[in-house]
This record gives sequence, C-alpha cells and structure tokens, in this order.
Amino acid sequence: MDRASRRMERGSKETDTPLPVPDTGEPRIVQKTRAQFARWAAVSGGLFMINLATGISSPWFLFPMMGMGFGLVNNYSKLWQAGYSWRDVLNRPAAPDALTGPEGKGGRMPRQLAPPRADEYGQQLGLILQAHTDRGAILKLLERMSPAERQMLPEDVQGTVDGLYQRASELAKTLHAMDTNLDVQGLARIEQRIQSLEREPDDGERRRRLDLLERQRKTIGDLRGRRDQIASRLESCILAMQNVRFDLLRLRSADAGSALGDLTMATQQARALSRDVDHAIMAASEIREALGRPE
Repeated sequence: MDRASRRMERGSKETDTPLPVPDTGEPRIVQKTRAQFARWAAVSGGLFMINLATGISSPWFLFPMMGMGFGLVNNYSKLWQAGYSWRDVLNRPAAPDALTGPEGKGGRMPRQLAPPRADEYGQQLGLILQAHTDRGAILKLLERMSPAERQMLPEDVQGTVDGLYQRASELAKTLHAMDTNLDVQGLARIEQRIQSLEREPDDGERRRRLDLLERQRKTIGDLRGRRDQIASRLESCILAMQNVRFDLLRLRSADAGSALGDLTMATQQARALSRDVDHAIMAASEIREALGRPE
C-alpha cells in the first residue's frame, strides 16, 4: 500500500465522528449497518479513484477495502440473524425535515410530523392533535414489534394510518375554512328578513328581494349540510385510527389470535373509509376554493 492510500485511510479514521443524523425510527441495528455501509462505500470508492489515477496495474485499494469489509460482513450477519435483510438497509426513509414532493393520497409520510397549528385547523385543532398522537403511538408500536410479529400484521398498516391522517387533515382544514367564512348566524337574520318582507305590500321589488333572500337561505342551508357531512367523515377518520391503535395494543398484551382478527377488520374498514372520504375531499377542495382558501 503506498503513502497516498495510508494518508487517506488515516484521514477517514480522523473524520469518523458520526454526523447528527436524526433518528429514523428504525431498529438501531439497521441504522448502524447503514452508516457502516456508507463509510465503507465512500472510503473504498475514494481509494479506488486514487489507485486508478496512480496506476491500476497494482490494485492495492482491494486490501483496505477487504479489511473494512470484514466488520461490515460481521454486522450484516447479526442483521440477518435478527430477521432483516439488505433491503432494510438500502431503503432509507426520508428525514422528518426533508423537502419531499407532495405525496399521493394514502402515500407514506415521514415518521415524525410537525405538530398541527391552530391557524391551520381552528376549532378542529383538538381532533387533529388526537390523530397526530394516535399516529405517533401506532408507529412506536410497530417499531417495537419483532420481524415475526410484523409478518402477522395486515398489509401496510402504516400506509393505511398515514392515509387516514392525510384525509383527516384535509377535512379539518376545510371545516376551518367553512367556519371562518360561513356566516351561520346570518341564516337567522335572513329568516327574519323574509318574514318581515312577507308582511309588506306585494309588488315587483318585494318579490325580487324575497327571491334573492330565499336563494341565500337555500345556499347557506346546503353549505351547512355539506359541513355536517364533512364533520362526520372527519370523526370517522379519527375513530378508525383509534381503533387501529387499540387493536395493536391488544395484540401486544392480549390473545394474539383474537386481537389480530380485530386488527385486520379495523384495517380493512379504515381502507374502505379512506376510499369513501376521497369523494368528500374532492368536494371539500371545491368548497375551500370557493371560500378563497385555495389548496
């Protein structure tokens, strides 16, 4: 091994201080093996480039590459015995504060999400905070399960929960926009004005004003009905997420067979609810745009 290779290897040891990488929520052994693999690939690649530039006739870069590889193989053997594979190492999750493109409805979100804010949700903040807490608790329960336990679970529990949270968030934002812009008490004033006009002498102007007021009454009544539907769908999303959380808790502490059946049913119901809520979200988006709250 020449002087350049020894200098680079010594530099790699001096800079071996781990970076402040945020916790991805994965098992520690997976994160440790991923970090070791990244260091091995970086150092080996750098040594290969130096060897290539100084003459590849003597491939000395293979010696430090294999030397560092022994530790990596040892860690992978432990990873394999714990039930993980290289797929778990290479499928790196997005960081909580990463700038990612918009997910499709029901797509997987980062493990950690910023707490909901009152200016986004208004009076619905309490419901979204509950959903935020339930989602975090579900992810922690999934993290603590062994690979064998995870294989028993219904397909993509986390994706189902993420989909429920996304839909609940959209519905809550729409309700906040409606509560802010919709004058619910104005309906009582319209009713009083209509009753007052009905006692006035009949003429063309009176009929025109009555027609306008009746159209306003119908519009506000329709919007209130749609608001109630959106509110009921939001509550269903919150309850479905709580059911998944409670069934996961039962799976860890009670009869596994019975709890697994209930969890499967709760997950299926959550997926069916997500499909139904998608129609409500499309209508909700139109309402938010009409109220001056574009997406």
